[in-house]
Amino acid sequence: MKKTLAILLSAFLVLPSTGFAGADGKQSNENAAGKQTVKSDKSEWSLVWSDEFNGPEIDRSKWTYDIGNWIVDEDGNGITSGWGNNEKEYYTDSSENAFIADGKLVIKAKKEHVTDQFGTYDYTSAKLKTKGLFSKKYGRYEIKAKLPTGKGLWPAIWMLPEEDKYGTWAASGEIDIVEAWGSKPNKVAGTIHYGEGWPNNKHTGKEFELPKNRGIDKWHTYALEWEPGELRWYVDGELYQTQNKWYSKGTDNAANFSYPAPFDQEFYLVMNLAVGGWFDGEVDETTKFPSQMEVDYVRVYDLKKRDYREAVEPVTGPVILPEDAKQPLEDGNLVYDQNYQKPVTIVDQPGVELDPMYWNFVNLPEFGGAGSLSVGDINGTNFAKTDIVNPGEQLYSLQMIQNISLANGGKYKVSFDAKSTAPRNIMVKAGAGASRGWVKYSNEVSFNLTSELKSYEFTFDMLNETDISSRLEFNLGGNGTNPVWIGNVRVEDITGAPVDVDGPKQPLPDGNHVYNGTFDQGDMDRLMFWNFSIDDAAAAASVSENARELHVAIEDGAENPEAVQLNQQGMYLVKGNDYKVTLKARADEPRTIQASLLNKDGTANYSGIITIELTSNMEEKTFEFTMPEDLTDPEAQIVFNLGDGNGNIYLDDVVLLKTSNIPDYGNIDLYPLKNGDFSNGLSSWGHYVHFDASAQIAPESGEVKMAIASEGNEAWSVLLEQSNLRLAKGVVYELSFAARSTQEREAEVTVENAQYHRYFSEVITLSDQMQQYTHQFKMPVDDAAAFKMLLGKNALSPVGIHDVFIDDVVLKVKDAPSQQEPEPVSVSTPGIDNGTFSEGITDWSAWWGDQWSGYGVGEMTAENEELKVEISQVGGAAYAPQVYQKGLLFENGASYTVEFDARADVPRKMNVNIGKELSNDPWFINYVPVQTVDLTSEMQTYSFTFIMNEETFDDGKIVFELGNILGGNAATNVFLDNVSITKN
Repeated sequence: MKKTLAILLSAFLVLPSTGFAGADGKQSNENAAGKQTVKSDKSEWSLVWSDEFNGPEIDRSKWTYDIGNWIVDEDGNGITSGWGNNEKEYYTDSSENAFIADGKLVIKAKKEHVTDQFGTYDYTSAKLKTKGLFSKKYGRYEIKAKLPTGKGLWPAIWMLPEEDKYGTWAASGEIDIVEAWGSKPNKVAGTIHYGEGWPNNKHTGKEFELPKNRGIDKWHTYALEWEPGELRWYVDGELYQTQNKWYSKGTDNAANFSYPAPFDQEFYLVMNLAVGGWFDGEVDETTKFPSQMEVDYVRVYDLKKRDYREAVEPVTGPVILPEDAKQPLEDGNLVYDQNYQKPVTIVDQPGVELDPMYWNFVNLPEFGGAGSLSVGDINGTNFAKTDIVNPGEQLYSLQMIQNISLANGGKYKVSFDAKSTAPRNIMVKAGAGASRGWVKYSNEVSFNLTSELKSYEFTFDMLNETDISSRLEFNLGGNGTNPVWIGNVRVEDITGAPVDVDGPKQPLPDGNHVYNGTFDQGDMDRLMFWNFSIDDAAAAASVSENARELHVAIEDGAENPEAVQLNQQGMYLVKGNDYKVTLKARADEPRTIQASLLNKDGTANYSGIITIELTSNMEEKTFEFTMPEDLTDPEAQIVFNLGDGNGNIYLDDVVLLKTSNIPDYGNIDLYPLKNGDFSNGLSSWGHYVHFDASAQIAPESGEVKMAIASEGNEAWSVLLEQSNLRLAKGVVYELSFAARSTQEREAEVTVENAQYHRYFSEVITLSDQMQQYTHQFKMPVDDAAAFKMLLGKNALSPVGIHDVFIDDVVLKVKDAPSQQEPEPVSVSTPGIDNGTFSEGITDWSAWWGDQWSGYGVGEMTAENEELKVEISQVGGAAYAPQVYQKGLLFENGASYTVEFDARADVPRKMNVNIGKELSNDPWFINYVPVQTVDLTSEMQTYSFTFIMNEETFDDGKIVFELGNILGGNAATNVFLDNVSITKN
């Protein structure tokens, strides 16, 4: 039975049907009993708790009830219906749904209407549980029961943790002693749920086939024997499954909780009869109501003749695939045809089988996705490009899939290169097909793609049974129409590969720089990420399962505090910031220990030596320090000196937090927007008035005034913008400005890239009073963006003749040091920045067209210190696409020489334009006639000279046009280098 209570944060929980069957419809289990029947030895066990159901009514000292159909929060607000499983019943505590009859518990599902504050339900039933009344860790749990048959009936006897010690479902675990499908009267199953909180939960289990003439509607004894590190399932005394591989990981953990978590805590019992839900689907006309499950007894035992077994951590070692599996290639890759040389199988109609060896492109019409896959070259490597016409509503509406073989117990790394034309997400996972119920083997991992080709990877442990028909899925649907390129796909067996526990560590999601500060993660010694050392001393460090705190037993601490030392390395400390360390500590006898924050080799001490007084009581200790103003250390270490004394020392809950927020942004521009107070007029600013609008834009009294006679028909018909703002991935920016309008109206404020992808968008209402507006946004990628204020058509149009005033526009890194906005730097001749492209594409921009010029398709990147313009489609005009640089100073009467190197993979023409950009027709004033050059596959140097006859202008523009030029418009790769403009 799926978890229903401890998932309040999972408001949109959708749980898949539990999957057990293998490729042949039955799943093997190498740890389960074979064909030889193994019986349980009940003489080892002693009864500690039971309910024989011999009384006149249900014993409320042993059982309580869940009520309703919805998971609710602590205030009674609905979170999700159907108990997170799409169940259709309403659970009651009525004696009509749960009662004692003939010495047996009866749970009855009835067809009747019930209404509550959330809705109306067609069925009632009951769910009994021992939460708060009885729970236990380990033991034998035995239930004699008779279960109902009928499509959509879901009887279950299961267990949940008394406390969610490891996080929300299923990180804290679930044990299903027995579940049954009403539509499969001769089959039951036992399952465990574990892993991370939904949706990154996992489950493994096995089915048991009952005799044909003795199905679930006959009396059977179902039992679970639970010992540290092992669970065993029995039906009528016959062992049919043993499980000992699982894990648990918390949201803020750096590693898994130490084995055997989560199955090392007290669990309580649950018994219920569900109607409908994911497990057995909906009821149909053959389902009979009322239907009931009966329980003769529930008995819980403890071992009496021997101790519980010691948990043995699962051994990671080489895994071996069956002979009939797809074996890894010579380079270890489990993915075949990495370079897409084989035909890709198109699965666009129901019934089309996947190619079991090579790539498949799946876009079934029932999921609403539509697109195509082609193969093309990027930097000498074939990539699969998915063009998306309709993304559909689901991530799986469009998929690239290859079947791979995964072995039980293996650890695997998935890696690939990918890009798009603009920021977008894809989801990648490894899992089973339909025959195994679509079980997830890995997490569903989301990746944020950009227009830059990047490498991505993730790892997972294969805890399910060996599957030689696993699916590696790239889920490309449900997320816009931007195309996706995928290449260099690898899946490798990395079982047993070491983890660099001393390497650089980013802070955990909760901000803590200390990994495993709670001493409950990693191997069973629970000391992962910590280093313990002694020097001429006698001491040992350990963590017990029960206490889960560090215990340092010191027999001889020498006479030096550093003789016994604990440290953790790889902490990222940022210059100029304040930090706070907290920990809990005690000792048998009052004494002191030392703590410090050092650099990697211990030669620099950032905190000084902190002396900490210990008593026999576990007390919280704190100290603070500040990093030097000029030094960021990505590999610092925290050190505890425990020597110079004997006895026992205990540490726990070690936390290191950054308490200030002074960023070290390296070369990131803290104030990317220039001249925001318009003290230099409209320098650095651009504006645009579409033909359907009428407006005049000019500086006035230290503000910019936009005199608007007509807003036009589009939001962007009138706009003010500043482009080429270099924004950095992961940085939080603060945007502020003041604005007013002589007539009330709305304006739309955006930060967007050249492809109009918006990183920030907000509609504001302007009045005749100057108001200050402040917003924040976080950049998901590195990109050149533009700030735009759209003053065209809005919700209050037509506004009539009015004026809009804007001032004090600031775009800065959040919490950047307070300072006056930098004054614009005068651009000196020749003015070309980064003409050698040694800084990538910094200072260069690309434009790919619009509805009037037609759209080009491609990408601008830097490669080998050359500018590369990868064009897959040209627009309808010569100037779509184009690459350009603005902010160039051209002085009246001066002579300039323009020089650059250029080539193209396929011969074509290129226009070079130099001039002044305008916001209305004719849009551009040329300082020199258009220069057209013929590009070949050889890099050649081109140059020309001109005299500036127009007025001096400090925001001139050089444009390289690569669109539809008569006589040479090939869509190909064009390369530029060594661009310069020299004043003669």
